[in-house]
Amino acid sequence: MKIYLFTDTFYDKNGTSTFIEDIALLSLKKHIDIKIFFSNNNTPSDIYKNVNKMKRLLKLPMPFYPQFTLVFPNYFNIKRILKENKPDIIHISTPGPIGICAKKAAKRLAIPIVGTYHTNHPSYIYENTNSIILETMAKKYLENFYKDFIYIFTRSKQNKTTMINDIKIDAKKIKKIPIGVNLDKFNLDKKYENLLNKFNITEKIKFLYVGRLTDDKNVKFLIDTWNELLKEKDLDAALVFVGEGKYKNTPIKNGYYIGEVPKDELVNIYYDCDVFLFPSITDTLGQVVIEAQICGLSTIVSNIGGPKEIIKKIPKSGIVKEINKNKWKKAILKLYEKENLRIKYSQAAKKKASFYNFSKSFNYFIKIHKKAIKINNFKYL
Repeated sequence: MKIYLFTDTFYDKNGTSTFIEDIALLSLKKHIDIKIFFSNNNTPSDIYKNVNKMKRLLKLPMPFYPQFTLVFPNYFNIKRILKENKPDIIHISTPGPIGICAKKAAKRLAIPIVGTYHTNHPSYIYENTNSIILETMAKKYLENFYKDFIYIFTRSKQNKTTMINDIKIDAKKIKKIPIGVNLDKFNLDKKYENLLNKFNITEKIKFLYVGRLTDDKNVKFLIDTWNELLKEKDLDAALVFVGEGKYKNTPIKNGYYIGEVPKDELVNIYYDCDVFLFPSITDTLGQVVIEAQICGLSTIVSNIGGPKEIIKKIPKSGIVKEINKNKWKKAILKLYEKENLRIKYSQAAKKKASFYNFSKSFNYFIKIHKKAIKINNFKYL
């Protein structure tokens, strides 16, 4: 079986990219013929022997996502690659320019299509614009984009509900892939060098947020909540932000903005902190929540989206709260004051590591692709 996977994001600092990188590496290890095609500005490590960078025709800033760029590939080049190499199936991981071109070419050549719905774009657009019209337009676009797919993967139950209700995907087409990450990136028996020392972070308890510093991640809520709490209470605590975005350097007491860090160093940051805070209400999964859990961080997440499924999974490893400042302040204070509770949640988080073995995700990924090939109903257009 030959799978060609097309994505608008690769070697980026986001959960979609991390998932595809893990697919690329494990397929090499298992000698399964998967090739990845992407078209952004990044240059991946040499370890990705099965990854191909497409030449771009044009690049434009992405509307409502100023930190991202839309890169447009050559459609005819993609069609030529598919026609010459005859993959059994293509997988489209993103509904952007390269996904659009790959879908059109695959339909022309009667190649079956599956994909993954990684990102709840309508919610992201609404959080960044407060426009119901734009949110509705995004839903209609995605409904049309995915209607020809044989199967669409999701990584959380919450996201499956969103896919059915918001973009009208047939529930029979949706496949819930087991949550998994490449555990080789984490050494659970080793305490890494304290990288936070170089940022002169000396507070006793260190809270951590990792991700874009933007409205769609609800970062302003977190900053405001933290400032209110530290105005009310004199805490020997720091809040560390890893990431870039519009709210970087917003005034915050005992807050530290350290920007983006390389992925291999990010693991060290997780180990150096005590509690992970993730208030996003738009995430379909929350890759960084999984990573924080593997590193043993007790965690507070919102009650909307995929992250709550990770935290609620037995054994419970954190606190799930609705987006309410008073409730979040109480939850943060609770984990600050009760060391025994932090330890309890930390131990529970570490126990979940075995749930996240990426081999389970990969094996299911391959199984569904084989099934889709058998039921392909495309005709040459």
